[in-house]
Amino acid sequence: MKNKYEEIIKERLDNRREWAIFYRWLLTHRELHQKAKRAYYKERPLQNLIVKLYFLPLNFIRFFSHLFDRCRYDMIEKEIEVLNDELDDKNN
Repeated sequence: MKNKYEEIIKERLDNRREWAIFYRWLLTHRELHQKAKRAYYKERPLQNLIVKLYFLPLNFIRFFSHLFDRCRYDMIEKEIEVLNDELDDKNN
């Protein structure tokens, strides 16, 4: 039973690491997109205001989506720490 438990932990740890890589990739690309968007609209303040007002509902959805993805990433990182600790405890 102990061996089976360790296999389950290792499998879950591999899965969480893959998800952490995905969310890290996602958040990095979002940040790069935001930097490019800010640089573009820096020279066009009136257009920036009009676009922000027009897409206000969509911007709220994007903001909360980003917030939830960031939360998921942080939770996955914490789960990886817990699984590593659990695996170390079982090996000792």
